[in-house]
Amino acid sequence: MTDLQAIASLYEEIDNILKSLRGTLPDAGEDPIPRKQQINDQAYFVLAWGQLEADVAQTCRDTIRKAQRDDDWNTRRAWALYDPEGRRPPRLTFENQLSLVLEKDSDSWRQAIQFYRVRNQVAHGDLLSERIDVSGVVQQFQAIQASLTRP
Repeated sequence: MTDLQAIASLYEEIDNILKSLRGTLPDAGEDPIPRKQQINDQAYFVLAWGQLEADVAQTCRDTIRKAQRDDDWNTRRAWALYDPEGRRPPRLTFENQLSLVLEKDSDSWRQAIQFYRVRNQVAHGDLLSERIDVSGVVQQFQAIQASLTRP
């Protein structure tokens, strides 16, 4: 997730500009800035999510490759079903990829799945009516990243 911090910094910069514009636009009714901030939050959330999702997919691919090279055929045979090449390992949903690199009963796994649901909602056009604390979310993404089991 090399771009995650850059995304967070740019988000803060843009959000501060929007914050400074609150209440300064000519009186045309309701201030449009709060809604613009909500949309900006969600756009940056999805962008930051992509960084975490890419890291999970890469860690999953690395895990599969390592298991496929194991000396013990009893280990290798189960992993032979997966092709680690490509954008994401085929036949593996995000939830299954996550389960290969995080303990399913962990707080990090549950938190990632909750974020995944928000990502799906926003990315498929059902925007949230409230703001997202993108800076806080980025810190949580970094914590999830740090807890990934890497081969």
